[in-house]
Amino acid sequence: MVTSNLQSETVCCKRQAGRPRSESARMAILESAYSFLEEKPVAEISTLHIAQKAGVSTATVYRWWATKEALLLEALLSRRKCAVMLSTEGAPLDRLRDYVVQVGRFFTGKSGIVVARILTAIQDNPVLRQEFIDQIYAPSNREVGCGVEGAISAGQFPGNTVAAVFLDCIFGSLLSRLLIRHTPMDDAFVIDVFEMVVAGIRARSGALLTR
Repeated sequence: MVTSNLQSETVCCKRQAGRPRSESARMAILESAYSFLEEKPVAEISTLHIAQKAGVSTATVYRWWATKEALLLEALLSRRKCAVMLSTEGAPLDRLRDYVVQVGRFFTGKSGIVVARILTAIQDNPVLRQEFIDQIYAPSNREVGCGVEGAISAGQFPGNTVAAVFLDCIFGSLLSRLLIRHTPMDDAFVIDVFEMVVAGIRARSGALLTR
């Protein structure tokens, strides 16, 4: 299932024929940036090298991105958009579980290495950290937070559920396995984490009501 997911990433993100020249150049830059992220730490990647591999000038790169960090984050985000999407159909809790499974699959293979490199680099790079918060962390939290609110409205979560705690409990577990790499990540692990967090939220709500 992971292989299929990675293949769909590649198909989704390949440059399409017939794009305007400027859009083709922009996509070539994003693809170049992402390819460097697959092979090198962030600190070893330069805007010049990205531009050279994409066949454009650095001025062309800076036409769209003010910093190398913004470019690298958008390169990651463009791949993530192809692989991780919160469905608008089905029960809210089912949609959240499917979303979390997609994230777990994205955290495997080369895409997982890219995410780990970005998360490692933001510890010493405040510019990259802010770009990560603005481009990926905050939008994802808002999106999944709406899913949690939908689960509350549908009666699948208690009304006192805190979306931020739900997200940190789940994704903290996934990120631990991603960064430490002590054990491979698979669907079974991701689903176990999801179901344990959901059960904990429901059990805590019941305990509070009996106090």
